[in-house]
Amino acid sequence: MPDELPPPTGDEIQPDSFVVRTGFLRAGSAPLSLPRLPVGPELTYDQADEIAHQFLSGLAQDRDLTPHADPVEHARANGLMILYSDEAADAFETILVRMPAPREAAWRDLIAGGASSEAFGPLTLQERLDERQVDGALAAGRKQRIVNLVVALVAVVVVGGGGYVAYNEFVVEEERTQGAIQFADTSEPPEVAAVEGGPPVAEPTVTAGLTDTVAVAAGDGPVDERIVTAAFSDFPHPPGSMRASLFQYAGSGHVVVVGPVGFTDDVCLRASVVTSDLRPLDTVTSGPCADPIGRPAVVGCIGPSAILLDLQVPDGAVELPEGGTGFADAVRIQLIVDGDERYETLTVRGTIEVDPESGVVIPRFGGDVGADVAFDLGAGRSGTCTLTGDFPT
Repeated sequence: MPDELPPPTGDEIQPDSFVVRTGFLRAGSAPLSLPRLPVGPELTYDQADEIAHQFLSGLAQDRDLTPHADPVEHARANGLMILYSDEAADAFETILVRMPAPREAAWRDLIAGGASSEAFGPLTLQERLDERQVDGALAAGRKQRIVNLVVALVAVVVVGGGGYVAYNEFVVEEERTQGAIQFADTSEPPEVAAVEGGPPVAEPTVTAGLTDTVAVAAGDGPVDERIVTAAFSDFPHPPGSMRASLFQYAGSGHVVVVGPVGFTDDVCLRASVVTSDLRPLDTVTSGPCADPIGRPAVVGCIGPSAILLDLQVPDGAVELPEGGTGFADAVRIQLIVDGDERYETLTVRGTIEVDPESGVVIPRFGGDVGADVAFDLGAGRSGTCTLTGDFPT
């Protein structure tokens, strides 16, 4: 800086002039004091939350934080994961291994940088909640088209006729003809395909946990302003306690959901086949739902810890109501919680996304009607059900 520049005046310096509001890093040399737990029995939910809060307090040291009763939300809202180091990971692992499974799953999802999204049926609250994500995807697509155009023009100017070949080979995306969700080819009729194929073997790339929550408080005003964090105790089955996977059964697509024993007796489940831009192509509902959306699901298998729901998965492009076309690229599953007057919407959901370039084929299974079938979906989640003989039409 030149010497002749005058120093800032008192009016130019405000008390919060140098307060960083977008995040922070560890400063100073004071050693961390993080709690560790010895090997022992599983903690209760309250014990797990209490020790997690103690850990976050030690991690944050003397920083000013916005308190939250839910420690996962406390860490997320205050940006505490930016302080997560090898030392913190080593200490927190002694706590994680003793947490109840749903708590552990929620923490590991946060540590891994998990994300969530929501869309079920046109003009529904769930789709409105996800509209910003859809807008972001559309904006990204527009930017990509601009980049492609610039690259193409440069190629034409520089290499002339050779640039035209490069443009067609590298810039123009090959036109898609089918969705990412694909099944093994079979010419057998549904009633035959239902009893052939062997026991189910889940494909990890088309399996996901129901870990993401959406809670909208009851009341007036814009939905965005009423989005809150619900406590795990507000859900009949906490996030992370259920998993879902895709299968081919009876010549059709199906999604199986496994969870705690008895969960199929009293929960409202909804599943949707969606495009990459989250537009629903087929939606089914099962269970006691106050506001059913889509069509009633055909239940091909049901038991105390697993349920199998049919899905209509189109092979190729589908005309969308708002214009354009879409492909079946993902399946979204959610548990709907009805009857809690504190919430307008309360859900736990998961998304099974398929990479169009992966070449993954949805696994096929079969069994005699009335047979008990076991589904092992990994992450310690498995369930059994009995084949009903109800096949998709």
